[in-house]
Amino acid sequence: MSDDPLDHMRERIERCRRLAQYINDPRTTAALLEMAEDGEKDLQRLKAERAQRSEKS
Repeated sequence: MSDDPLDHMRERIERCRRLAQYINDPRTTAALLEMAEDGEKDLQRLKAERAQRSEKS
């Protein structure tokens, strides 16, 4: 397993999506999917920031 925090974020995003498939409560499913979506947005933002920093180097 990588020590990269972005990899850990990806794992948590996938875990939320996987759990959402097994939950029978619509509100909990929606909350898990929203968490995954928010995580994806954060991940994309962090990847862009990382790319921008590496371009400056």
